Amino acid sequence: MISRKTFVIGILVTLLILLFPFWFTFFIAGSPIPLFTVYNSDPISHTVGVDIIGPDNTSIFSDSGTLGPDEHWSHKKPLWMVPRSFFAWAEDKYMVYATLDNNTTKNMTINYHLWNDASIHIYNGNMSIGEITV
Repeated sequence: MISRKTFVIGILVTLLILLFPFWFTFFIAGSPIPLFTVYNSDPISHTVGVDIIGPDNTSIFSDSGTLGPDEHWSHKKPLWMVPRSFFAWAEDKYMVYATLDNNTTKNMTINYHLWNDASIHIYNGNMSIGEITV
């Protein structure tokens, strides 16, 4: 029969072994970058709507915001997406839809992992979407 102290130490060691990949990745690569970032490089304000659809056709994010000249807007990745990236590395893809001033819509499919985000850039009244990986 094992003692209570040995049992607790065994559980703690098991947890440390299971959590090591999470800790190691954050230690080496840093914290995750945002889910998306919108940059307005125009001298006028723009309203931008962002919709992000996950691999299982569920909405991850849907909102809009008004950006003044030289402003940016970003949104952190939801906490539930963090462990998913370790078990489905680059297998999951999500679709980013961006709408500029309610009339121009662009979309892009992006591979999902913690150090990857959608970068939406507005310049001269035009909008482009790119993928940034750190």
